[in-house]
Amino acid sequence: MLKTTVGHRDLMPDLIRAWAIIGIVLVNVEMFSAGLNAGYPSTGEAGDHWAKLLVNGLFTLKSYSLFSMMFGAGLGYQLASAARTETNATARYYRRMIGLLALGLIHVIFLFLGDILVTYAILGSLLYFCRNGKPKTLIIWGLVLIAIQTALMMLGAGAMAMIEGITDPAARRMMDDQMAEQREAFLAIDAIFADGSFLQIAAARASLIPTLLPTVMMVQGISAFGFFLIGLGFFKLGLLSQPDHKFWKTSLFVLLPIGLILSFYGSNVYVGAPQRESAQGLFGMAIMILGSPFSTFGYIGVIALIARMGTGPVLQFLARGGSATLSAYLLQSVIMCIVTLPIGFGLYGQLGALPAVLIALATGIFTLCFVSLWLTKFKRGPMEILLRRWTYLGYRQPLQRNNA
Repeated sequence: MLKTTVGHRDLMPDLIRAWAIIGIVLVNVEMFSAGLNAGYPSTGEAGDHWAKLLVNGLFTLKSYSLFSMMFGAGLGYQLASAARTETNATARYYRRMIGLLALGLIHVIFLFLGDILVTYAILGSLLYFCRNGKPKTLIIWGLVLIAIQTALMMLGAGAMAMIEGITDPAARRMMDDQMAEQREAFLAIDAIFADGSFLQIAAARASLIPTLLPTVMMVQGISAFGFFLIGLGFFKLGLLSQPDHKFWKTSLFVLLPIGLILSFYGSNVYVGAPQRESAQGLFGMAIMILGSPFSTFGYIGVIALIARMGTGPVLQFLARGGSATLSAYLLQSVIMCIVTLPIGFGLYGQLGALPAVLIALATGIFTLCFVSLWLTKFKRGPMEILLRRWTYLGYRQPLQRNNA
């Protein structure tokens, strides 16, 4: 079978990461620029509606799914590297997770409330116990976890519908008072993001961590771990280095259309919801979770088709950028903070969906290009160098780069 590489690296994994990192900033920009409870301001503009519909339909729960898959595959690459150098991977892997956790905590407090590195560090520590699983078993359990995440979100939508349907005056008044308190708390946080100092904003983010982290685990953590398992299973089967494998052709022509239909249906329901934490919003999110594996595999099918066309300079440039996505991810947060917070242009709460998405798209392309150009002069991205030095502290580092 065809095995496309650039240098010592497989092309497909880095192209997948490159696609994912652009999609991630398109999804994250709403949390950077808009209110915690209400989201983007309602403008009534058709462009804003279509921007929200397209981002949710094409990228929400798909970009992070791709990233999660490659995180799981990364464990496989690290174990393979340890086997080649005949070193014990366990201590080194957990040093990497500790380093990732530290970066994530710094990131969530000083740059972005929606950080994924903390979640990945915690779940990645659990993933190591699955390292010896059989490929098909890992993939099956991954799909089961995604199904469980979908079911939980459906149950949440049902529970919210029951709450919204309460007619007893006393119970209704109590629920309305609780929701009003939550809205007031979010509005107070929004005011800090709009007008506060850098340290005040950091303190506000830190205060939300105890409630935010469990929420992320419940809403995305289960499916993220499922994609970890699938990525590790795909690595063991060698699928990520075989762009001409028949599974990717099936993914492109069969799974992708199914995924896009489900995703856009869910997106339409979600965008039309009166607020995100409503029965309609949660139901739309559940449908998007259901469609995420179909779309995720379908996107890789598209990337596999592109990879089969050769390794021209454009693909090499994109793939090189995809090999340093930790640096690109953190740089995105720096740029978006400058755009939205008072330390920079102060556009928090003022951007409609369309201008916010266009700024995010420019940011995603710029950061990918930046890290790709950086790698023409250096062996690894700046944050990859930092994390690797911590990971290999006291160990002899292998000379050959791989896809870890």
